[in-house]
Amino acid sequence: MDKNVDHKHTEIRQGCKVQFDPIQQYNEVLTEIKQYHKVLVDIKQNIFPYEYLETIFKNNKKIILAAVRQDGYALYLGSKNLRNDREVVLAAVTQKGISLQFASEELRGDIEVVLAAVLQDNRALQYVSKELQRDKEVVLVAVGRCGFTLRFASKELRADREVVLAAVKQYGSALEYASLELRGDKEVVLVAVKQNGRALQYVSKELQRDSEVVLVAVKQYGCALEYASRELRGDEEVVFAAIQNNSYALKYASLELRDNKTIVSTALQNNSYVLIDASPKLQNDRELVLTAVKRNSYSLQYASEELKGDREVVLTAVQQHGETLHYASKELKNNVEVVLAAVRSHGKALKFASEELRGNREVVLAAVHNDGKALKFASEKLRGDREIVLAAVQDKWTFKAFKVLKYASKELRGDREVVLAAVQQNGNALYYALKELRGDREVVLAAVQQNGNALYYALKELRGDREIVLTAVHSHGNAIKYATEELRGNKEVVFNAVQKNSEALYYTSKELLDDKLFLIKCYRINKDTIKFNNFIKQFDKLENGHFDDTFIEENSDILYLVENKEQLCEYLLDNEKYKIIHENEEIAEYIKDKYKVIVLSYGIIDPLNEHDRDELENEHKNINIGFQVIFIL
Repeated sequence: MDKNVDHKHTEIRQGCKVQFDPIQQYNEVLTEIKQYHKVLVDIKQNIFPYEYLETIFKNNKKIILAAVRQDGYALYLGSKNLRNDREVVLAAVTQKGISLQFASEELRGDIEVVLAAVLQDNRALQYVSKELQRDKEVVLVAVGRCGFTLRFASKELRADREVVLAAVKQYGSALEYASLELRGDKEVVLVAVKQNGRALQYVSKELQRDSEVVLVAVKQYGCALEYASRELRGDEEVVFAAIQNNSYALKYASLELRDNKTIVSTALQNNSYVLIDASPKLQNDRELVLTAVKRNSYSLQYASEELKGDREVVLTAVQQHGETLHYASKELKNNVEVVLAAVRSHGKALKFASEELRGNREVVLAAVHNDGKALKFASEKLRGDREIVLAAVQDKWTFKAFKVLKYASKELRGDREVVLAAVQQNGNALYYALKELRGDREVVLAAVQQNGNALYYALKELRGDREIVLTAVHSHGNAIKYATEELRGNKEVVFNAVQKNSEALYYTSKELLDDKLFLIKCYRINKDTIKFNNFIKQFDKLENGHFDDTFIEENSDILYLVENKEQLCEYLLDNEKYKIIHENEEIAEYIKDKYKVIVLSYGIIDPLNEHDRDELENEHKNINIGFQVIFIL
């Protein structure tokens, strides 16, 4: 073909001249083919390129078929014609039955398609055509797998005994969707409540009065007693069966049976909280309540007011869980023996003691020995008692709550011994010390030793103390952010901080951030520093064989520090970076030892000596380092 011939052609379309380019058309077709193959590959890997499926390939049967075989839900991406294609829709519903909703109306009435869908996912029955929702075979398949789908069946089939029996056998509460007539059919109902006692709520009023039906229901689910007739909720046999299954069923029993000690005792054996549902008479039964609080002390809250004032009952409760003092009578909250038992069990139960006993030294001391945080509830006078406050701040759990010192009197927050004891347990307690102690070197040193971040609460002059700051960063590296500017520029301090926490580099002085050698040293001891410094990030890439010309040119003076020298030297030689090699004595020495050659600054590589020239030349033929050796004679 003549190269000068214009490849553009003109054709006449509808009486108009239209110019087209066959090469452009070819390229467009080629692009579409590439996209087609890429989409197929993506789909097989379970990657769905929706931008193509919804536009370019929505009419492409092969593409949509591949998509629905991977995920039936992809049927919605297909064109109207493909959603009416039996093969495509069958593939979709076989993979995901619920995708039947996207099929054409015609195929939602196709029995083979519909059966495939409901077999895969019974919920598909809701998208079946009205005609097939009346098809007994289809509905039986669906309800047999999930009785709940009875709700989507036609009215006629929800009145069909065989269909409803199949549904309630699988899911008893499907009885809700059965016809009124079948909800009064004892055989159907018995099957339903046996599978799920809750189905009793959908049973006819007549059968809710049937003791056989109700007994079956409560044995399966005790709280189904709620739906039994009033008469049967007062039937001892029925109620007994219910509470044996679920103690909470007691709340649905008649008032008479909730006053029955045998029944209530049976319920309490499994769950002491049901004392709340016992009659007021039994809530005042000392024997019954004692049994309940022995099983669960918190059931004291449901006892009668009289028994909440019973010393033995309340003691039994507070010895298990001191907090139950909250439910005791006012008199017992002022009883030394009862309150002591409570605070020894749970120090913060002091909160519920009477005002008088919160000022009782013996009681408060017992409380803070159990939990230092109980100091918060002591009287103002006792929060100024040195022995009590010392006991509180030295509590073994105080390290979790630095606020204990906060509750001490102002005088004791200025007491050196008290504050020292507090910060030794939790350094952050320094926050509540008086100003003069936040400037006390020994106190601050003890605080930062326990928690480096306590440096934040020290006075400025101590935040510039080298020993204190070093101690702080040994505990928490990022405590350096609270040090003075001068110490944030101290190499030893920063190095120790970075060793503990790479984030410390973020708070370093500008001078140190410009010191390449120091940054590399930091990188060596903590690789996480790459997150906080761009130079280190680039150097890390260099270490891992990712070479950047600009970075190498700008930082040629530190190349000798790269540990991956072999790969670096090969890169420098391959890219004729002779000047950089010559200026780096250690790099040049490495190349000399490795390749037995010398690199000169102007790019000439000389043998070590004339005598070994021939030997080196032969040896060099086997070394692929990407440059030419020139010998000077």
